[in-house]
Amino acid sequence: MSEKMKQIKVFFPVPDYETLKQTSKDHNLTMSEFIRKSVNSKIENAPSPKTKKVYKVADPRLLYELNKIGTNLNQIAKSLNAKKDDVSNVSILRELVTLEKKLNELL
Repeated sequence: MSEKMKQIKVFFPVPDYETLKQTSKDHNLTMSEFIRKSVNSKIENAPSPKTKKVYKVADPRLLYELNKIGTNLNQIAKSLNAKKDDVSNVSILRELVTLEKKLNELL
């Protein structure tokens, strides 16, 4: 054993100790070898750790402008829901189409 080894002490209830002793004997291993192999196989089969989502930093001015657009769209939706007059709804929908075209040009 050329690797440096570290010792840990583990206490088992007597029934668990006897089971461990018998199981390691059945596998022709010392209790230490059996525990190391068991731990290593559990580590190899362990699920990979969850990765944190990385969010990109957005330009505050862009977020401000997008917020203004969202606010305007909410006002338009509220206006459409409040007015039942078809003529005014058509004009509002035309404005929305124009707005959509302008946004597509920006992208």
